Amino acid sequence: MRKLPHLVSASLFLMALLAAAFSCRTELPTPPSVPKPPTANPIHAAVLPPTEYVCTWTDTPITIDGKADEPAWRNAPVVDHFTMPWLKEDKRPQNGTRARLLWDKENLYFFAEMDDPDLYSAITEHNAHVWENDCFELFFKPSADKPPYYEFEVTPANATLDMFIPSRDQGGYDQFKDKDTFHWKTAVSLRGKLNAHTDKGGWSVEGRIPWSDLAQTGGRPKANDTWRFALCRVDYTNATTSELSTIAPLTKRNFHRHEDYAALRFAAAPATKPVGLDHRTPWKNSHLTGSPDPAPPYTIEKAFLNLKIVQPVYVIEEPGTDNLLVIQHLGSWAGPGKIIRIKNDATADSSQTIFEAQELIYSLCFHPNYAQNGNLYIYSNGPLTGEHHFNHVTRYTMDRKTGRPDPASKQLVLEESESNGHNGGGIDFGPDGMLYFTTGDTSNDSDRANRGQDLSHLSAAMIRIDVDHPDPGKNYGIPKDNPFINIEGVRPEIWAHGFRNPWRMCFDKKTGALWVGQNGQDLWEQVYAVHKGENYGWPVYEGSHPFHPQRKLETRTKLTMPTIEHHHSEARSITGGIVYHGTKFADLTGAYIYGDFSTGRIWAAQYDGAKVTSHKLIARTQAQITNFYADKNGDLFICDDAAGIFKLIPAPPQTALAAPFPRLLSQTGLFTDTAKHQPDPALIPYDVNAPLWSDNAKKQRFIALPNDTQIDHMPAHGWNFPEGGTLVKTFALDMEEGNPASTRRLETRIMLKQGGQWAGYTYLWNDAQTDAELASASGVDQTYTIKDPAAPNGQRQQTWHYPSRAECLVCHSRAANFVLGLSDLQMNRDFNYGSNGSAGRIANQLDTLAHLDVLRAEKDKPLFPKPPEQLPHLVNPADASQSLDARARSYLHANCAHCHVEAGGGNASVDLDFATSAPKTKIFDQPAQANLLAIPDAKLIATGHPEKSILHHRVATRGTGQMPPIGSNFVDPTASKLLEEWIRKLPASTQPMQ
Repeated sequence: MRKLPHLVSASLFLMALLAAAFSCRTELPTPPSVPKPPTANPIHAAVLPPTEYVCTWTDTPITIDGKADEPAWRNAPVVDHFTMPWLKEDKRPQNGTRARLLWDKENLYFFAEMDDPDLYSAITEHNAHVWENDCFELFFKPSADKPPYYEFEVTPANATLDMFIPSRDQGGYDQFKDKDTFHWKTAVSLRGKLNAHTDKGGWSVEGRIPWSDLAQTGGRPKANDTWRFALCRVDYTNATTSELSTIAPLTKRNFHRHEDYAALRFAAAPATKPVGLDHRTPWKNSHLTGSPDPAPPYTIEKAFLNLKIVQPVYVIEEPGTDNLLVIQHLGSWAGPGKIIRIKNDATADSSQTIFEAQELIYSLCFHPNYAQNGNLYIYSNGPLTGEHHFNHVTRYTMDRKTGRPDPASKQLVLEESESNGHNGGGIDFGPDGMLYFTTGDTSNDSDRANRGQDLSHLSAAMIRIDVDHPDPGKNYGIPKDNPFINIEGVRPEIWAHGFRNPWRMCFDKKTGALWVGQNGQDLWEQVYAVHKGENYGWPVYEGSHPFHPQRKLETRTKLTMPTIEHHHSEARSITGGIVYHGTKFADLTGAYIYGDFSTGRIWAAQYDGAKVTSHKLIARTQAQITNFYADKNGDLFICDDAAGIFKLIPAPPQTALAAPFPRLLSQTGLFTDTAKHQPDPALIPYDVNAPLWSDNAKKQRFIALPNDTQIDHMPAHGWNFPEGGTLVKTFALDMEEGNPASTRRLETRIMLKQGGQWAGYTYLWNDAQTDAELASASGVDQTYTIKDPAAPNGQRQQTWHYPSRAECLVCHSRAANFVLGLSDLQMNRDFNYGSNGSAGRIANQLDTLAHLDVLRAEKDKPLFPKPPEQLPHLVNPADASQSLDARARSYLHANCAHCHVEAGGGNASVDLDFATSAPKTKIFDQPAQANLLAIPDAKLIATGHPEKSILHHRVATRGTGQMPPIGSNFVDPTASKLLEEWIRKLPASTQPMQ
């Protein structure tokens, strides 16, 4: 704090400071009297002030532009009782001030309009002595019986000051002025010229103070809470004398005299809309702690706490140093690329950029003789702009003085033919001194050109070249022992082939074994121990499973099955790893360590040269894993595209005191009467606009949030849940078709946010329907007999799939932000808030969650930019009253977009998000590369022709080629008919209905 700044001249101000030193925040001395400028109409008596001021609620966002032109300002009470209450006479200031206050869930708003014929503001710095200029001030003291309070000031030049003051007697202005960071915003409007001292105008200020700025005293108040406050003004004349005024009944001329502050009540929001629930009950009964499965032996932790490393795609040690080089892909997966150098030290706090390129850089490696020749090799794909891209292997020499690759040394070693999708990207020198690198099938999907089986290109292959002995006219040579030397029509650089997108390769430094991790297509991910001249089957095979059996398989090479294979219920995008020979993790010695980009899981496999002898999951993370690397110290690094660089570490030991994970649904704390499916009163029921097809099952859904925790609202995607947040969904089937009395509960699935990660669990209901038991981690299938008059003999068999724990995260993916139904598009609908089907209030879910204070807005943004009824939303695909286009797009969003979006797990390069414009979906009249159903001239969607549209056929199919690939055993007949009608009515153009 400062000595009260409102002395009428700089000399008097200095005299006052010398006369009465201000220490901490003690009672301030009364400043010397100052002659008051004459006024034509002096006012000698003040109207009695209000006993309470009101801060009005606003439902509409306020734009801070200095205009205060939103309707909410017109409804806010005017605060104009600015006086000098410490005076016995002449309490009214010579110039009027009118203020208003508003609030909502995110911010406190203020607007002040001041008459002033003499605008004065010479200070422009933040937290300077702005009170020595014309100034508007706000003081807020949230608690009457606790000392902390806040001070905010703004001048006509929009210079500001902000302070949190723990106590008036704990320090002064110099101590507190820069101690805390505030995020308030102001905008000033002038009616006159600044510092001219002759204008007859004034000025106004509009401002917003986020409640997060007031977090040290509890942040946002509740409706009808009362704070103490003071609005104050400093009004200078001729930049020499000042007049002070305030709305608070101060008994002394001291704006910090908070015992005299006025009362401010925060008015409740008017009941303009019905809400489903009046109040929220805190959930205090959760027993969802720990894990039912043994914890993996390892986890990961941030490697460099003082560094923000954005989008790391590769890390490698710089030979002969204690440095690491990190490759970043900035922006999308097209580049630009950047290489930085950091100290291999956990305390490192700086980085050095050594290389930038208008290409996507995948990896680099150092020549075996790097210590002498300084040569490094960079694998990239580019250029950044343009339709056509190429893979490049480029050699540079490191400039030892600058520590950067010398641009003049650049040598293009090899350029692969055009590659616009699966580009491979691994590169390393083998123990034989040859340079190996991987290439992909060049497509974005299913290798329509059959490059995996075409040896006339360098695509979809492991390449082996000799950079030390170039052939004439080339910057590399062909090793004489390569498998395809002197064979007509075959590229001799190829060492092995039949790859889709080999993502990361490595050599076992002790055995020389060459490992590749490969991204799969529809259902399978692969890992290969690669050998000379072998064929790994793509695209005829996806791993060990037929994929395009009608395509030609290269017969001159040996078809080889994967060394390790994962179904998409376990992994979605394998990242190849390293063979560990460090000293820190004895149990991992000699193991091949690899992971999955989509699920964050990490595995270890022991290999004897012929077969895998052990294979186990060693860590569950939420990292988007792009690379593994083990340094000379034995540390194992993991690049996380989303969050930086991590290290593998042993998992902390589990405490024996921890309560066991509930094995029965009745033990979870979710239901007060499990047999009656009666949820705890704290659970909030909800429904979605466009449900995921689940083989005709009925569903009930609930949100469970511990205590009074909140969900971080994300307007465009799934919402962010707090620790312990739980989503509950119970599935039920009619055992007699169309007879609700025959409904049987099958399972209750829960998604639990725990330790910053999401996990899925399934409880199977018993025959008596009294409770449900936790299913095994691997999941289970169970067949039920359904009475159905339309079926042969009046009944049919229906197999219900209870998903594995890993399978839950296939759909609940990072691309979907892990939650599917909890988004604006799905939740913006009316819902009947009755219990167990009974009648209740019908209200909009977004309005209700906002009323319950469940949703927390993004910083400095309103919770909703418009009222929910004006916001976009999905529709029920079965609702024939809605437009055909909205129904079809809603179905695709709910059933497909959690994978088929940017950075999703879907392998087709399409974007089926409801908000994506039609041209950007990339589905209309685009060739179907993965035509598993052998449809002639198939397109993803052939506008006007459902019979040629692979999307329609895959939705209308179960078995090979079905979509979605998991989670359903029966065709959705309503959706199949809907998509057929939609496609048939699409105009024969790539610009369908919007």
